Amino acid sequence: MITFDIQKNVADQLMKIQINIILVILLLFLNGILKAQKTVSDTLAYAKKFETNKEKYIGKPFSLLLKDMTQMQPKKAKSDLRDNPSNPLPSTLFRFSDKDINSANEVTLVITWKADDTPTTPIEFFEQEHNYRFTVSEKNFFEKKIVKDILVYK
Repeated sequence: MITFDIQKNVADQLMKIQINIILVILLLFLNGILKAQKTVSDTLAYAKKFETNKEKYIGKPFSLLLKDMTQMQPKKAKSDLRDNPSNPLPSTLFRFSDKDINSANEVTLVITWKADDTPTTPIEFFEQEHNYRFTVSEKNFFEKKIVKDILVYK
């Protein structure tokens, strides 16, 4: 009789442990889903802060904006290249995700550059070589360019 009570007690304890483990796993799973859904709106809100405060960046080197992007840096960049010798690079769009640069519904930060005659050959090469990833090479190319305007959309 005592053996049966001990076995029943052990079985009850194991059942409680299993239920607790299942609850913890469920809570972790739900937490992950909520964070995944929150990321998109956070990214948009984060990028919109720079658009809202664009007066701080207009007329200044892009390096200032990059320095202030402490929480998240662009992951992709695609430039609008033109055959205009006085303004061969009017704007660049920056994305904060690793998805294809042409994907729809992605948070996009568009920087319009102050016109200059800097050669675009390096950025043309980097975009092809790095598949539009925003690497140190791209960062070094853009950081001295002067911001004319900032627009954010999704």
